[in-house]
Formats: sequence, structure tokens, C-alpha cells
Amino acid sequence: MKAKTIAWLSSTSNLSPEQILNDSGDELASQVMLTKLDMAKHGYTRIGTATIEFDLISNKEMIENKVVALQAEMQIIKADAQVKVQKLEDQLQSLLAIEVSK
Repeated sequence: MKAKTIAWLSSTSNLSPEQILNDSGDELASQVMLTKLDMAKHGYTRIGTATIEFDLISNKEMIENKVVALQAEMQIIKADAQVKVQKLEDQLQSLLAIEVSK
């Protein structure tokens, strides 16, 4: 599968225009973001366009990878929720301790 997109260089990159033009590609590829979104408002410099080619994995592998990603996201959400619940429980216990001691 092929797709056309825009190549952006981060504001933190130290590559000069000369280095970009003379680079073999490997160093540049590691520092470039490829997206059709306008990244200029985030400090990125548009340096060109790119045609990228994907070697897609099987449908089964994609589903397995998505399941793993969703499970990881669920764990993060559960952990965040548990922290919030614990803070609320602490506040509640503090209030109940004040009320009981009156």
C-alpha cells in the first residue's frame, strides 16, 4: 500500500538545510515526522513531501495488536481511576473523622 504525505522536521532538530539535502536518508528518516496535518503551528518545518510504502501485516496480526493496545489502554485508565477513587476516599474519611469528633 502506498500513501503520499508531508515531511516535517521538528524544531528540536539540529539538521541544517545543507545536511538535509546531502543526507543519505537514514539520519533524516529518524528525525522526520510524516503527516498531512499542519505541524507548522507546533514548531515543525515543512521540508517536503513523501511517498511511503506499507508492508501490511495480516488481518489476524492487526486484530491481535489492537487487542493488546486496548488492554494496555484499559490498564492505564483503571490505574488512573483507582488513584482518583483513592483521593476521594481519603477526602471522605477526613470529613467523616471531623464529623465524628464533634
